[in-house]
Amino acid sequence: MIGVDGYRGGWVAARVTGSAASATVMWATCSVGAISELLDPACVVGIDMPIGLADSGWRACDQHAKQVLGRAGSRVFLTPPRAVLELGMGAPNAVVQERSRALTGQGTSRQAMALSERILVLDSALTRHRGRDVIEVHPELSFAQLAGTVLAPKTTAAGVGQRIAALGAWLPGVVVALAHAPADVPVDDALDALACAWTAQRWEAGTAVTVPEDRDTGPFIAT
Repeated sequence: MIGVDGYRGGWVAARVTGSAASATVMWATCSVGAISELLDPACVVGIDMPIGLADSGWRACDQHAKQVLGRAGSRVFLTPPRAVLELGMGAPNAVVQERSRALTGQGTSRQAMALSERILVLDSALTRHRGRDVIEVHPELSFAQLAGTVLAPKTTAAGVGQRIAALGAWLPGVVVALAHAPADVPVDDALDALACAWTAQRWEAGTAVTVPEDRDTGPFIAT
């Protein structure tokens, strides 16, 4: 299985093979536009990026995810409709906010717009390569599922330690795996990629749960 997360250099992928103490992690990176290189049709791929865009309104899965995380709900951003994302980061903020209010009744965050290129690149790649088993994952939900509780912010020492401990129950060699991650990949992005791989494994095994539970009514996030 493969877990993919975005980072400042593009995308980072953690391919996990084997199980428990015998598991091996192989890392790969690519540019933003080359995401197709990581979508291996022979593997389940879990990726921390929205899959399935709305024409209007907010995606129900994002709203559900916020509810699941409770006080940490701000870690999930609401994905703007496609027409808003297509304006891109270069569009004047006033134009972006006007389009967002017209389609959702609210403005949108600059954080969401900063990911517009990645979201649309992935959307295009999945349209061109139908049949690949690619699922949307939100690492904060995966870590909460793995640890049994919402963890401290990933930018804190406590948050990093909690994530390593949680992953260690699944991947005893997590510290060694992190030691071999690409040098330009921040630790929180490497940990998020591993969390996505954990959920991909659960998806493959048929044990993953989704937010919302009904997978037939629109986009969902697997955990």
